[in-house]
Amino acid sequence: MADSEHTKSIRVHIMGREYGLRVQEGDEAHTRRIASSVDERMKEFKEAHPEQAELTAAVMAALAFAEELFLQREQYEEGTAALNGELERLVQRLDASMPPAPDGESD
Repeated sequence: MADSEHTKSIRVHIMGREYGLRVQEGDEAHTRRIASSVDERMKEFKEAHPEQAELTAAVMAALAFAEELFLQREQYEEGTAALNGELERLVQRLDASMPPAPDGESD
């Protein structure tokens, strides 16, 4: 089956404009939540800065989302590194607590 058989067309509204999107059948609600978040972020910027163009609102929203993404990636990477370090320490402690293998046996 082709991918197009598993997609559907939806319409989302951002800053009063309608956009047609093709999404995987199971991703519609997720895509709508994302579009709603983009719409909200752009409207917040536009309300705070009514003199700015809609394109500027879009760029500022994109920058805000990118910043959030980068911060979350850093937190994930830091957490992963800390977890890997702790796992390594536990493996070393486990290895140190294991009795030596009898002669002739190895791992």
